[in-house]
Amino acid sequence: MKTSTFNHWEKKIQQAIALSHDDPQGDRGLKEVAALISESVGNFSHKFVEMYGMSYIHFTKLRRLEAGAGYLRHSDYSVGMISELCGYTQSSFTKAFREFFDEAPISFRNRLYLINEKNTLARTKIASTPHDDPQHVIFTPDRTEDIKLQDYQLYYNILPRTGDPVKTMVDYLGIYQKQLYAIKTSLELPGAMIITGTLDIVPVTDYSRMLMYVGIMIPLQNEYDKAHNQVRSSFQEPFSLFTKRVPAGNYKKLPVPMSFAAAGLPMYEFINNSCRAGYFKMSGNHFFISLTGENESEIYIPWQKR
Repeated sequence: MKTSTFNHWEKKIQQAIALSHDDPQGDRGLKEVAALISESVGNFSHKFVEMYGMSYIHFTKLRRLEAGAGYLRHSDYSVGMISELCGYTQSSFTKAFREFFDEAPISFRNRLYLINEKNTLARTKIASTPHDDPQHVIFTPDRTEDIKLQDYQLYYNILPRTGDPVKTMVDYLGIYQKQLYAIKTSLELPGAMIITGTLDIVPVTDYSRMLMYVGIMIPLQNEYDKAHNQVRSSFQEPFSLFTKRVPAGNYKKLPVPMSFAAAGLPMYEFINNSCRAGYFKMSGNHFFISLTGENESEIYIPWQKR
């Protein structure tokens, strides 16, 4: 495949993946997605399999079931509610879940470790420079602040897809981060946040398949309408930015005196241990890191406020 052809289809595939991740219940069908990326169904289907290793239909189904597995892992939602969040009836979710994970949702919820978990944690440790916090001085529930975030629109880049997503993030994040800071500065957006995270479900998704992103979150408020229009007209296409709505909700905010690379692994272990111990339960699958400085960041964890 020619480089120009590969680059064209890589962007199209990323666009399709972004559309899927902004469609948690799987309402968009194959024809609609192909139309949205301006490709024929046949060409799109063929190239997605060639470049991603599975059909788009299989990818979207797996993504929704992995989201369900994430809810089982870190929330206390009922199986019925999780099924609804993922666009299934409870019976169809249970059947599909058994087919993909070879066990029922309830037994999966009771697992101490998931199949991909140890590999994900081990490879993340190798690819990053995790902070060591054995006494839980920094990563502790006592240091979290309960806040409520408004609705945001996220404009983001999917980082290049490799077999080592965390290493790719370490290698490439700075390039995209500079572009996003340029947007924030030029448009004077004090309420915006530069964030990074994964589109997939940690630790459910296989490590080699995870897609990391970096983006700018801008509030969906009237006073930011001009900024949204400017991002869409001046930056979205040149910077290849995809979009995702981040709904309002309750978050645990944890400031940490370290970079994203140092915070990533202890952040996950803190979240997992806190959910297991019942300090809090997550309301969604996607925690993220706000990049506030060279050696400081803030962790945001969606949680179920009672």
